[in-house]
Amino acid sequence: MATTMAEAKAIAELNREWFDSLAGSLYKLDWVRDLVQQISIFLRENVEWIGQPTGSGLRVLDYACGAGIVSMALAPFASVLRGIDVSDGMVEQYNATARHLGLSPEQMRGIRGSLLEEGDVAADDPEFTGFHIAVTSMALHHIADPATMIKKLAERLAPGGSLVIVDFVTPESPPPDQPHHHHHHHPAAHTITRHGFSEKEMSDMFADAGLSDFSFRLHPETSKVPWGETWVTQRVFFARGKAHHDNHEL
Repeated sequence: MATTMAEAKAIAELNREWFDSLAGSLYKLDWVRDLVQQISIFLRENVEWIGQPTGSGLRVLDYACGAGIVSMALAPFASVLRGIDVSDGMVEQYNATARHLGLSPEQMRGIRGSLLEEGDVAADDPEFTGFHIAVTSMALHHIADPATMIKKLAERLAPGGSLVIVDFVTPESPPPDQPHHHHHHHPAAHTITRHGFSEKEMSDMFADAGLSDFSFRLHPETSKVPWGETWVTQRVFFARGKAHHDNHEL
């Protein structure tokens, strides 16, 4: 069923409020730290697979950037890092990370915004285009219209640039139904639009966005994720596609 604009905005607002409330505490949770470590190490060790030569000079877009986990992993290979997040609190964390790394705003800077909202500063700012790499990590399952999100991110790539989506594989069985309460182990169930994606779903969405050279890799380790009063086991995937080299729109 297609998602209406009103539904998409409602989900975005839920995410904004929830992640604003978690901005100072999310990355202190043990399960989040474990997940962050898995993702960070994989990104650093697979830069060539992402499709860009190692070294400096890369322009990187970190979408739904949070505190900048992706940016920290790719900073050694980048000259420009830009973050976008719907949460003001997370953007503050991202810019604090930049200062911690000793990077100037010209090198690493985040803004509050959304590529899905017409007229949004992030969607209209020419500084936020022409990226060699765009990454969205652990955010697509919070977005009401994943296919449109992938298209919007693809539009931000330079010719030959790579889009990387990091998220959960669809579990063999869905997590158990839980009441939507703010238990201290609950990771934002009321903002989650789905529990994961299959390789075919990702391949189809990348193709619809005009991306080629699709590749899909699973993290070798599983992850324990809280769901209400219990824990579920999920696996992280990394999906990559590339913009055509003759893409003159950017």
